[in-house]
Amino acid sequence: MKKLKGVDGKLDDAWSLLVKLRAGMKCEIPNCGKTVLNSHHIYSRSKKSTRWDPLNGICLCVNHHTFSAKFSAHKTSVEFTEWLYEYMGAEKMQLLRIRANQTSKLHPFEKQLLLEELKKEIKELQK
Repeated sequence: MKKLKGVDGKLDDAWSLLVKLRAGMKCEIPNCGKTVLNSHHIYSRSKKSTRWDPLNGICLCVNHHTFSAKFSAHKTSVEFTEWLYEYMGAEKMQLLRIRANQTSKLHPFEKQLLLEELKKEIKELQK
């Protein structure tokens, strides 16, 4: 994946770190124990309205993110989505769906404000 420069790249990095920290630096699939982690966008990162929304992220090991044909976000997406509804709850998933289907174009100053918010949450979790 190509690394973005500027504020978008910083937002991507901050979002990814926040998702991992919020999960305690562990794969959120119960009893996993793998330590090579990815931050997975529940709704595609191409959806600008939720690209940097922490609710739109889940911390997964690389197997549960992309590699496992038995259960992973990308290879068994229907089963994974069903699990997400149980794990996150229907209310949060519905809120995320509403946010994902909104139109959003952030101005540079709004991106900078969002970056500061994400950094603040990161600092809180790192304490």
